[in-house]
Amino acid sequence: MNIRHYLFIGLSLWALSSCSEANEEDPEWANWKQRNELYFEEQYAGHYVETSTSFVIPSWGMPSETTADLPHTSYILVDVIESAVGSDDELSPLYSDSVSVNYSGRLMPSDSYPKGYEFDRSWLNVYDPDVDVPYTVAVNGVVEGFSTALQHMHRGDKWRVTMPYQLGYGSTDRSGIPAYSTLVFEIELIDFWSKKKGDRL
Repeated sequence: MNIRHYLFIGLSLWALSSCSEANEEDPEWANWKQRNELYFEEQYAGHYVETSTSFVIPSWGMPSETTADLPHTSYILVDVIESAVGSDDELSPLYSDSVSVNYSGRLMPSDSYPKGYEFDRSWLNVYDPDVDVPYTVAVNGVVEGFSTALQHMHRGDKWRVTMPYQLGYGSTDRSGIPAYSTLVFEIELIDFWSKKKGDRL
């Protein structure tokens, strides 16, 4: 993580610091849990009938034979922005692998942030692939919903992934992200490799 990334995170934390302090009279964050639950359920309804570019994936920690009985909050919702399907590379990262990604993360839309407040991203200002270095992280070092997405992506895939707070940061504030927040990430998988061996796969 470079110094620009730390600066961006610092600014994000400052901008969102009022979230956890806001009272229920603040319309921006009032009934935040209920609003996020309703938002995710509405989004889930739009993804339940799967297409090639819109589908749901059960959390990686759930046994496949139980998926028929899982609550909606055990799924991530995927919208494919760019697909690498059809390439020679059919591999996906394993839970024990490391990845390099470009990503941004937002909250659900609100009055002040119609597109959702952007709380983090892997680049500074406008993304420039010729200058910005992808973020490197272990697949098992991110929240469950993000990890689930990575384990189904291929090099070159770019997805918008919506996850319920149960697969994000849960019921507590985290790094300026309000408790009970639905998270919406745009993730581009650049590369991945074995964490133990350091070899590209």
